[in-house]
Amino acid sequence: MDPPSKTTHVTDIALTVTTSPVYDCAPQTNESDKLPVELLVKIFGYVSGLCGSSHMDLSQGPYVPKLHNLGQVCRRWLEIVKGTPKLWAFVTDLDPANVALALDRSQSHPLGVAFAHMPLRRPLYATVLNHSQRWIRLDIRVSPREVEILHGLEKVCAPVLQHLRLELSTSNKNTTIILDLFRDHPPRLTSLALVGIAMHNWNSPIFGPHLHSLQLERIHTSGPTREDLRSILHTCPELAHLELAYVVFSDGSGGFPPLGPRVQLPLLHSLLLRPVSSADAMDIARMAETPCCKNYLVSRGIESPDSIVFSAIVLQIQPLFEAYIASGCSLQVHLIGSWIRIRCRDGQSSSSSFILRFGKVGSCEKVLDWLNKILLVRRPPLSPIPVDVQLNYTARWGSSSPSTDDLLRLSNVRSLTITDTYGCTVRLLNALSIPTPPSDGCDRWLWPSLRKVNVSAFRGPSTVLLNMIKTRAEAALRRKKTGGMDGIVMLKKLEVGEDVFTFEEFEAVRAVLGNAAVMRHIDN
Repeated sequence: MDPPSKTTHVTDIALTVTTSPVYDCAPQTNESDKLPVELLVKIFGYVSGLCGSSHMDLSQGPYVPKLHNLGQVCRRWLEIVKGTPKLWAFVTDLDPANVALALDRSQSHPLGVAFAHMPLRRPLYATVLNHSQRWIRLDIRVSPREVEILHGLEKVCAPVLQHLRLELSTSNKNTTIILDLFRDHPPRLTSLALVGIAMHNWNSPIFGPHLHSLQLERIHTSGPTREDLRSILHTCPELAHLELAYVVFSDGSGGFPPLGPRVQLPLLHSLLLRPVSSADAMDIARMAETPCCKNYLVSRGIESPDSIVFSAIVLQIQPLFEAYIASGCSLQVHLIGSWIRIRCRDGQSSSSSFILRFGKVGSCEKVLDWLNKILLVRRPPLSPIPVDVQLNYTARWGSSSPSTDDLLRLSNVRSLTITDTYGCTVRLLNALSIPTPPSDGCDRWLWPSLRKVNVSAFRGPSTVLLNMIKTRAEAALRRKKTGGMDGIVMLKKLEVGEDVFTFEEFEAVRAVLGNAAVMRHIDN
C-alpha cells in the first residue's frame, strides 16, 4: 500500500487532535505543539474549507464556525487562529456576526468575497462594499431577482482586485452593468468571467495587460462587436485561456471573427468555443489558426450541421496534430457521452499535450476515420504510436454511437478503460474475443498489443468480459509455446471494480493471468 500523501496525513492529524479535550485539560506534552506555526496555518486552512489565500470552497459551508472549533483544542491553537489575518480574509456566508468577525480579524489582509445564490441583505452587502479597497477576489452568482446586487458594484473601487467572476443564473436573458472597478489605478485582473453579464462599454480598462483567463458566456443582448473583441484581445497579450460560449455579437448573428494580424496571443494554450449557430463554423476555423493553441472544445449549436463544424475545424488543426504525430507521441482516444476527445502526448515531455474535443459531431465515425487515416499515412509500420482507449457512459449515445469497426481499426491499442458502458462496448469485447479468419494458417487478433484493461463499472454481461480475457490469454500462451514472434501478447494488468465479477469469475481470471496481473478495486 502506498503511503498517504503529506496533505492527507497532516489533515488526519488535525482532525484527530481536534477530538482531544479542551485546552484546560490538555496535557503539556501535546504532539500538536511540535508542529510549526506555518504548517498549522495550512492545516487550519484545509480543515475550514480554505485552500490558500485566493481560493474559497463554497461547497464546504461557512468556515468561521470551523475556525472557532479549531480554537477550542488548546491555547496555542486559539492564539494562532485569532492572530492569523489570512485565515479570516474571506467572506462566504451571510451571518452578520461571522462577516463582522471576519472583517475585523482579517485586519488589512487582501479579502476574498464569494456569494452564490443567496438572498443578500442590503445592510450586510453595504458593509462588504465598504471594504472593496481590499478585494483581491470577487465571485458573485445571483438569480434574476437579485440582479440589483450586481449593479451595486458600479459605485465601488477595487484597486487590487485580481480575480472577478460575475454570473446571472438564467439561460434565456442577461443584464448589462457598468464596471469601472479600478478608476485611476492600473488594472490588475488576471482572470475575468462574465456569465449572463454584458458590459455597458466593452472598451473598458478592466481588460488589462495582465489578464490570463477570459470567459464570456451566455451573452445574448448588448454583446461586444467583432471589433470590440479584437480590441480586447489586442490589449491582453498574456492571455492563456479564452472561452467564448453562446456569445451573440451586437453587429452579427453570433459568428466568431478572425483574429487577424493585429492580435498575437503567443501564450494561449486553451481555446474553448461553443458557437451559437452553424454560421459560426468557418469563423471558428479562422480563429483556431492562433499559434500555440492546443485545446479545442467545439460544441455545435442546435442548428449546426455536424459535417460543417468538423470539416472546418479539422482543416485548421490537422497540421499541428500531424506535427505531434511525427514527433513520436502517444494517443488517448476518450469517448464519453456524446463527446470524443483525442489527446496527443508529446513523447519528449510528459507535460506537453495536444487535445482535440468534439461534441455532438453527429457521428463519431467521422472523427475516428480521420484519425485512422492520419495514423496510417503519417507513421511507418515499424514505429507504431501507442494508443489508449477509454469508453465512458457510451449507453447515452443512442443513435450517435460509433460502430465497432471504427474503434477496432485503431492500431497499436495498448490499454482499454471501461466505465459504466454497454452498447458498443459489448460488441467491441465480442470482437476482441475472436481472431479474424487466418489467411496464412496463423490467427490474426484485433488490438494484439493490448496489455492493460481497467473496468471500474460495466453494465453488460460479465461473461462477455471474462470470455475476452480468457480467450486472449490462452492465445498468447499458445503463441509463447510455439515461439511465434508476431501476434497477440499476454495481458499484463487487469483492474476491475468490486461488482464487475463474481468471486468465482474473479478467481478464474486470476488463475489465467496470475496474481501479479490482477488488481481488484474496492469501490467507495
